[in-house]
Amino acid sequence: MEVLIAVGAILVTGLAVWLRTHLRGGGKLPAGVLFALRIFLGIVLLILGVIGSLLPVLQGWIFFLLAILVLFPKSRFAVKACDKIEPKMPRLIGWLRRHGIGAHREPEQ
Repeated sequence: MEVLIAVGAILVTGLAVWLRTHLRGGGKLPAGVLFALRIFLGIVLLILGVIGSLLPVLQGWIFFLLAILVLFPKSRFAVKACDKIEPKMPRLIGWLRRHGIGAHREPEQ
């Protein structure tokens, strides 16, 4: 278990260094890297949700909700959830929508 934690820490540190060198001057990440990060984060949140549903100490439903929002950012559920939460937390929802989560879809023609 300690080996997995050490490898994960090395990977996160390497990713942070890579991002810092490539984003100097206000650059943006390529779309492929953002997609890979979103999928990775969604899978991690799903795993935490499963662990949380098995352990009585950790609330699993919160991680399942976050995983759904991250993996399916423009789904009807994400838009409805963000619309419902927006009156209570406008800054958080604004931040999520700037990052493409819960944003209203363009009408298809």
